Amino acid sequence: REAESFKEQGNAYYAKKDYNEAYNYYTKAIDTCPNNASYYGNRAATLMMLGKFREALGDAQQSVRLDDSFVRGHLREGKCHLSLAASRCFQRVLELDHKNTQAQQELKNASTVLEYEKIAEVDFEKRDFRKVVFCMDRALEFAPACHRFKILKAECLALLGRYPEAQSVA
Repeated sequence: REAESFKEQGNAYYAKKDYNEAYNYYTKAIDTCPNNASYYGNRAATLMMLGKFREALGDAQQSVRLDDSFVRGHLREGKCHLSLAASRCFQRVLELDHKNTQAQQELKNASTVLEYEKIAEVDFEKRDFRKVVFCMDRALEFAPACHRFKILKAECLALLGRYPEAQSVA
């Protein structure tokens, strides 16, 4: 009960975009009940909003170790990998050739995709599935082969009752 109370307080701060306080309460929930996947998942989401993808990756991985069917944990783990790998590769190119316009553009594109992902995650929580579909359409313009984006789009289309479109995307 106490852990669930901490989680609810963390959710309230997260909704207010006070990610540092949300992080503190999710940490209290984890300290109280360390075997709950959603607590780690929530803290991972908070760390991602703070731009701390390495730390978020650890929490996302722990959430799926605790519950392999925790979909949001897998999504967050993928998002962390995407952010860390893409940014690292493009940053390295810019270290080698600071004027490389392709790497500059790809880094910008990666940032744009991550921004659409963040917006989609918040809107999914709010059950604004139309906006999630919009964000996934924009993200897929940059990453057309991303299965994760397609699955999220299909899920939201189904939740909107747009079953033929959902089936086509899936």
